[in-house]
Amino acid sequence: MEANAAGLGTLAGHLLVLAKDGLADGSHLHLEDSNGLEDGSVGLVLERSDVE
Repeated sequence: MEANAAGLGTLAGHLLVLAKDGLADGSHLHLEDSNGLEDGSVGLVLERSDVE
């Protein structure tokens, strides 16, 4: 993965959202070039899993 400072900050914010108390297991975010990534970027799905 490669990202500039702004992109890394955005990713950190998304991860903090998924880490919040009370968020349901399986909650997820889709990052795609149409909603947050630069054109031509590969999509990414971030999903919370509380299973250990």
